[in-house]
Amino acid sequence: MAIITNVDKNSIADELGIEVGDELLGFNGEKIVDVLDYVYYDSQDSFVLNLKAKQGDIVDIEIEKDENETLGLTLDESVQLEPMRCKNKCVFCFVDQLPKGMRDTLYVKDDDYRLSFVSGNYVTLSNVGQKELDRIVKLRLSPLYISVHAYDKKVKTKLVSNPESAMVYEKISFLASHGIVMHTQIVLCKGLNDGEILLQTLEKLRELYPQVKSAAVIPVGLTCHRAGLCELQQFDESSSREVIAAVEKFNEESGGEFCWCSDEFYIKANLPLPAYSAYGDFCQIENGVGLCAEFINSFDEALRQAKPSKKKLDIAIITGQSFKGILRSLCEKFKDKFPNLNVRICDIYNDFFGRSITVSGLVTPTDIVKQVSDLPEHTLIPSTMLREFTDTFLDGYTVPRLEQELKTKILVSQGGESLVKIVEELAK
Repeated sequence: MAIITNVDKNSIADELGIEVGDELLGFNGEKIVDVLDYVYYDSQDSFVLNLKAKQGDIVDIEIEKDENETLGLTLDESVQLEPMRCKNKCVFCFVDQLPKGMRDTLYVKDDDYRLSFVSGNYVTLSNVGQKELDRIVKLRLSPLYISVHAYDKKVKTKLVSNPESAMVYEKISFLASHGIVMHTQIVLCKGLNDGEILLQTLEKLRELYPQVKSAAVIPVGLTCHRAGLCELQQFDESSSREVIAAVEKFNEESGGEFCWCSDEFYIKANLPLPAYSAYGDFCQIENGVGLCAEFINSFDEALRQAKPSKKKLDIAIITGQSFKGILRSLCEKFKDKFPNLNVRICDIYNDFFGRSITVSGLVTPTDIVKQVSDLPEHTLIPSTMLREFTDTFLDGYTVPRLEQELKTKILVSQGGESLVKIVEELAK
């Protein structure tokens, strides 16, 4: 049950006389498990709401409404989502590779199908039994985002050290048979789940298309904090090209919009990125699939519409090693509209996590303050460096603290379009 903490004025619940302090017991005679039950039934046009009034009376209220109408209730914390913990011990787990002394929340390993639906988190379904599978189907928790890694059970068990996680394909098959849409990812470990194992995994996932809508292939990320962990190899230029060739061929045979390598593979392989049109609806962009193409496309479109300015302007842009080449080529395009703009690209080597980590989103001020100085008045950073909805970096620095140490005003860019608009505003 859940205590009602707010009733929207003039809402359906308000008109029915439901009050703050009443207890929501459930729906259609079934107890409420968490807030997702409320979200589901609130989207339905008819159901029975089971309620215990604060005076003690238990009542069943038949609800008839339009699907887009809301009951107008807010529930207490008792039914909010408390993340389920991960039961795996993945050989590539990034949390296990974090240095000590960071925010406590960074060391929490969640593996919760509900957060997969709500927030797009990738989960292994190792916490999910038949009861949870039935609930996913009943509440239509779709799409979900599933970490697969390998179809072969022996390989999968070796990767995640949990036989239950090796049952993921059977669980995906059940969900697919009931119409649940899923996006999948494969974290690729050289010599473990690449080569024929990768192709087998992609083939088995493709058999469940269109419910399994997509698959992303991502190179394992290895930090310098791996003491006592399984020895893994980095993908180099040659092995990255082999992976790309195999995945691109498979994707072409699958219609062109099923599986992709992440941008990082192309950067490692020193190969041109696929065209913007190759990524369909960019359903895997959070996995770094098509992220660079989207950035370039939005940058070019915004620059075409930008108002020219001859104002003298110096800025700096902080980035990681993997994006520096693309960023430099884009900044060259500024010259036509902003001829007196001088851009200093500060490409940071990642000593905090290890220099094999090259993405901008894992750059920390710990390295920035050691590697750059004498910055201009304005310095741009990508939003991916910050914890979502905050001004805090992975190492605990805040934007104001970094501004103070670097003696520069930091502006946060949300992508290609945002970068152009920031420059345009500064150049007025």
